[in-house]
Amino acid sequence: MDAKEALALILQQEQEIILDHFDQDDLKLLAFDLMKHADESTIPLTIRITKGQQILFAYVANQNSLDKDNWVRRKINTVMNFGHSSLWLYYKTNGDSQQLMQKYGLSMEDYTVSGGAVPLFVKGVGLIGAVAVSGYSGIWDDHQLIIDALKNLKEKQHAE
Repeated sequence: MDAKEALALILQQEQEIILDHFDQDDLKLLAFDLMKHADESTIPLTIRITKGQQILFAYVANQNSLDKDNWVRRKINTVMNFGHSSLWLYYKTNGDSQQLMQKYGLSMEDYTVSGGAVPLFVKGVGLIGAVAVSGYSGIWDDHQLIIDALKNLKEKQHAE
């Protein structure tokens, strides 16, 4: 898939995961879904869910290394700055992390062009936070895990 197709797909996914609401019960459902996946996997995963700058949930599975905490922080900063998935920025910059500084004036210490963080959007409100996963090696894997979990949450909201 080329960059144009990937960007279109990511933007479509972002529209598909706009939630009706995001309350404490939704947080628990989302966190449990991600945690269950991490526990069933042998991959060392770090998961973080934020609302604004506040960390609502953090989980480390399979003895993941401390550097993954930094990755999820940088991925979330990217989402909160651009209002799009960190994978969107990867394709927008053609994977060139130098563009963070050159084009956007952002530090590579605090931002990344790697996939693995997705915005939390609420209908009628907009961007309220982010969900980040770090641990998979494929560029789409962390991203898709989050997209699937948010789609599951949205389905549960529509079943209410």
